[in-house]
Amino acid sequence: MPRSFSAAPRRESLLYRNQPLSYTLVFRSRRTIGFAVKPDGSVHVTAPAGTSPEWVAQQVLKKADWILKHQAAFASRPAPAPTRRFEAGSTHYYQGRSYALRFAQASRMAVAVVADELVVSSPAPLTPAQTEALLHAWYARQAAPYFADSLERVWPRFAEFNLVRPTLSVRHMRTRWGSCTPRTARIRLSPELIRARPECLDYVLLHECCHLLVCDHSKAFYDLQTRLMPDWERWKVELNALPK
Repeated sequence: MPRSFSAAPRRESLLYRNQPLSYTLVFRSRRTIGFAVKPDGSVHVTAPAGTSPEWVAQQVLKKADWILKHQAAFASRPAPAPTRRFEAGSTHYYQGRSYALRFAQASRMAVAVVADELVVSSPAPLTPAQTEALLHAWYARQAAPYFADSLERVWPRFAEFNLVRPTLSVRHMRTRWGSCTPRTARIRLSPELIRARPECLDYVLLHECCHLLVCDHSKAFYDLQTRLMPDWERWKVELNALPK
């Protein structure tokens, strides 16, 4: 079979509406021109071998509004949340407050909040993975009363609907803060929510309670959520900024 052609990438730039528009250009064995905007805002153009840089520039100008739209969309996204570290002095959150992680030697495994520190005790030094597992288990044990208090704050907002009061349970979830089964009025919440402020927890619980009335994420759902908690977007942003 014939060998494919690919030239070394080259940096190009042009003016669009008196603003520079830079892109990386690569020529390859293909029949059409392709455009890609990366999350960092960089623009990559792949053009058919044999076409000229001048012709490519004309195509980029035709696509400029599309490029700028996607660059703006990426720029408006919140920065990814930092990753948690499980070492002495690292910052961890509990009920919305930050604590420095400290290790202590003791006869048994334990976790406790002491002043502005989260103290992890153990007979022998722990690896980061062991520390993470111990904290996850501790969060789960502390979660139930914290979640019950949230339901006391949130549920009165649903009084007009005469719904069956939901049952709460704690469940580890890798990609979600909570879930709801409307048929059984059962709401499951991630124990990781205990790291957040009460307002953030209330937002998640209210979101799941809204599913008792509207199962999907339609406009009707968000209209209901906004009516019951007008500032929910603020708490969603804060919650998603917690270190993962």
